[in-house]
Amino acid sequence: MNSRLVGRDRELAELSRLRAAADGGRGAFVLLHGEAGIGKSALAARVTEGAAAAGVPVLAGRAVADEGAPAFWPWLRVLEQGRYLGLSPALLEVGDGPPAAERFLAVERAVRALLAAAEPDGLVIALDDLHWADDASLRLLRHACGELAGARVLVLGTAREVTAPLAALPAHALPLGPLAEADVAAWLAGAHETWPAYVHRVSGGNPLFVRELARVLAQEGRLAEPATELPVPAHVRAMAGYRLERLSPGCRALLGAASAMGEEFDVSILAEAAGSDVGDPLAEAIAAGVIVDDPEVPGRLRFAHALVRQARYDELPRAERIDWHRRIAAALDASKGAHAGELARHRLRAAVDAASRRTAIDACRAAAATADRALAFADAAHWYARAVDLADGGLERAELLLELADAAYADGQVTEALAHCAAAADLAEEAGRTYLVARAALVVRGIDGPPNETIAALCGRARALIGDEESATHARVLAQHAMALAEYGQVEAADALSRRAGAMAERSGDPAALVDAAHARHRLASAPEGVTERLKLGSLLRDLGAVPGRPEAPLWGQLWRIDAAFQVSGLAAVDAEIAALAGLVDRLGWPLARWHLLRTKATRAIAAGDFPEAERLARASLEVAEALQDPTAPGLFYAFIVDVLRQTGRFGEYEPGVSEFGRLPVPIVMAVHGVYCLAAGDTEQARAHLDRLRILLPDLPMDTRWLPTVGLVAEVAAGLGDVEVAEACYQALLPYAGYYIAATNGYLGSVAGVLGRLAATRGDRGAAVRHLTEAEALEQRSGAPGALAGVRLDLARALVARDGPGDRPRGAELAEQCAHTARRLGMAPLLAASTALIAELAGTGAYPPRSPAASARSPASSPTASPTGPSRRSSCSPSGPSRRTCATCSPSSG
Repeated sequence: MNSRLVGRDRELAELSRLRAAADGGRGAFVLLHGEAGIGKSALAARVTEGAAAAGVPVLAGRAVADEGAPAFWPWLRVLEQGRYLGLSPALLEVGDGPPAAERFLAVERAVRALLAAAEPDGLVIALDDLHWADDASLRLLRHACGELAGARVLVLGTAREVTAPLAALPAHALPLGPLAEADVAAWLAGAHETWPAYVHRVSGGNPLFVRELARVLAQEGRLAEPATELPVPAHVRAMAGYRLERLSPGCRALLGAASAMGEEFDVSILAEAAGSDVGDPLAEAIAAGVIVDDPEVPGRLRFAHALVRQARYDELPRAERIDWHRRIAAALDASKGAHAGELARHRLRAAVDAASRRTAIDACRAAAATADRALAFADAAHWYARAVDLADGGLERAELLLELADAAYADGQVTEALAHCAAAADLAEEAGRTYLVARAALVVRGIDGPPNETIAALCGRARALIGDEESATHARVLAQHAMALAEYGQVEAADALSRRAGAMAERSGDPAALVDAAHARHRLASAPEGVTERLKLGSLLRDLGAVPGRPEAPLWGQLWRIDAAFQVSGLAAVDAEIAALAGLVDRLGWPLARWHLLRTKATRAIAAGDFPEAERLARASLEVAEALQDPTAPGLFYAFIVDVLRQTGRFGEYEPGVSEFGRLPVPIVMAVHGVYCLAAGDTEQARAHLDRLRILLPDLPMDTRWLPTVGLVAEVAAGLGDVEVAEACYQALLPYAGYYIAATNGYLGSVAGVLGRLAATRGDRGAAVRHLTEAEALEQRSGAPGALAGVRLDLARALVARDGPGDRPRGAELAEQCAHTARRLGMAPLLAASTALIAELAGTGAYPPRSPAASARSPASSPTASPTGPSRRSSCSPSGPSRRTCATCSPSSG
């Protein structure tokens, strides 16, 4: 027989090319995939052996199907092996901040350390059996893939199937198929010529099957003879059984214990469970190729193939299997260093009576708590679910269901979490345990849409039991009920409940109750006139500081204050609040907080007319949001970037993203994209958006998105000359004439400016001049030069249209001021429009002709947008489901 790797020349050539590219600083993730036994591990081993021989460090990890494996298991092995490169499993330890932020920081630390370890010699990371990888491991792999393009790292993964998470990764996928008959002949070099065809037919070309058949034939001395029927099992498990049958009884017995431990096992734990010396039986198993020894990690061994281990495990009689799990659990417990999940797995599989079930429930709870501290919420939910299955009922089952609900909610499984809450509430209600019903009502929070009906129902049940009790818990339930009712339109009832919650929370002095009540009031005070209350609520959360269980409270408080400052104050006040936010972000170190800071600074840059900086900050915020795996990140980015493109005349850039964004059926998105299309000269698309928006306009909820949405719709209506919509927007916005349409997501400018353009569309020239004069004063006070320039052009047009005494000279002066600012800021469409008005007025003798030098400063060939289109607009972001980035124009919940 020939032991060389056969039938994989093409794959080996591609892997060699990718390894050479990684050596040169162009790293990649390669995924070898195919059925069990197809040769993935053998091919990966050939690559890693070559890398090691060339002096490139090689680190390896393996995902396992065992439910006791901790989060990040394959990466923990990689980091442990890389201690000599400055790596350590401690890189993946998490702190006490918000779970999403702490997970991100841990992953970021680990990836940065791996990239650093790749210098100067490069690095190969081999990850086997990724089809079994846990969510945390895949999250780290996804993050690493985003950094490989400029790194000297080759990540080589294997998987039996390309699961959905693996398919989403930017991988060089190399599928491995069966060997051809010629490949089998090469493998069986020296065998009788009739054997290759026979072995190929029986094995189906699967390399594992080929190897096992060849082993059988060699051991029986039949390879030199013509092929005859061989009583070979039809699948690999039977082949594994054949290999096991050749071992001594003592070795087979010990492998039974090892198979109960899992694909990998700790030799010392095996010895403790067996109660005897295991050296000789293990040496026999290694010699037979059943067990694989890694010289670098002598304390741990693994089965040569998962199906070999499964074959031995399936042979165990029920009583023997349960006894092994009991003995292994006792050995793990005595070791004091066992992972809680591993111990829980064995306790579960040994749970046959009341005492062992009690022990298993306790072990599952401990495993869930360990997973929860590691922010591995899916694992925590798994262990709580296993404990629920063992619980007889009553209060313990209710408590376990609530712990399961907490874990499911933290993992983003809202529907499942609410189902567990409802089941727990049923049990608690039967027992008359009010505190558990209240707890069930408080698990899921900050969620939009249909789940709020279930939340409201749970809150109603809790309130019926609480009665008139004066407590922090009651205040929190009232606040939760208010939030849920507000979500599906019962605003009056929600407002009353939120006020009760606030008063009760204040009397209780409980920080968590104060935070929940503040969020409820913020949601109910989200209309424009609620800005003063929102400012006070922001101060309350900011001053409370980090609250146990709600460490994000001061972040929300600061963001609320910034949004309020944008709406009612000048940019100097906003700058002071942004400085405070920056200090908070530095102290927290959370990616989510940094995302908010970048977004806020981008809006401040666009208000200052610094469009290159606004674009840079917007792109940086997108990178952070994408790293946080926020699905709304692209939409939020395009909502902002279209305003940069519109004001600078860079139409057609960032496609097809801008067009795809414009197709989202969300009112504020349609309004944002409508303004952009109008400025770009696409009046057909702008009108299509307006036709949809005119139907939606009367029923828009009065929340933090209302003011920017109506303001943007007004701009489209004014630009298209739609008097009907202009009139509706004018009447809606008139009460807020002294405010600005601005938030952490975008800067539109003063409401007065919008009113002025609407008045002009309505034909009320006097009102147009009055509103635009007020707007000029407001923009001067604000300190937003681009918005001020736009208002001055609109006011110039309004004065020219009114044509009263002194109106044309004043209009000419304003147009000159606008042109000067537009030229300085690079606002090409505004410059073109103001230049056109200057030329028109020069022809009417509104002021003396300009000098040639002045004319040269305003070339007619400047890039233009439609000069009759809106002069300036902004783009507050669309709403979205993510609570991580809270995609609203003003953060209203957390």
